[in-house]
Amino acid sequence: MAKLNNVLITVSNELTGDTYLTRSYPDHDRDNNRKRELYSTPVYKLYIEKISKLKGTKTMWKALRFYPYWNDPKAPDTRYKTRGWKNAGLWRFPKTRVSYYNRKYETHTNSPYRGAIQIKGHYLIHAGPRTLHEYAWGAAGCVEIIGDFNSFKEDIKRISGSVRRTADGAISELVRLGKLFVKIEYAKPPKFKNNFFLEEPY
Repeated sequence: MAKLNNVLITVSNELTGDTYLTRSYPDHDRDNNRKRELYSTPVYKLYIEKISKLKGTKTMWKALRFYPYWNDPKAPDTRYKTRGWKNAGLWRFPKTRVSYYNRKYETHTNSPYRGAIQIKGHYLIHAGPRTLHEYAWGAAGCVEIIGDFNSFKEDIKRISGSVRRTADGAISELVRLGKLFVKIEYAKPPKFKNNFFLEEPY
């Protein structure tokens, strides 16, 4: 059996310079005028790397980590406890061993990709829009990977040195052996009410 490397996923506070248009989630129509509001949202760099004293392989992905959240108190989505308006997303999270990987997880927005790496509780790392032009995704604070999520998982497998047949199998093994870690660097979320961009019929 090949020796597995410890792998660290870092959601950084480094901006890519890109802007993505998100919708508020779970309710995307705050004023109930049958138009969804879209907000300019910063894109951050996310790194996957081997934990080692020696510099090793490191890859960078684009990710979303903050979102406009709106759950109408008068007609709330009962799946979520938080009511009203919020700038959703984790400001920081210390380096922690990943305790769970759900290979069957499906996003709320239609996506061909499956799988979610748990950060804590309901905060996950999972697939996001395939491109910056695939706009109007929304989330309640999860980290969403922009691009081909299958390739993202393959990067984890490759950096780990796993010889498992699939990336899902490699990630599951890393989690089981306590060799996959996640960290979120401190960043203050934008004030999304100030980042309103436009609204469109839905």
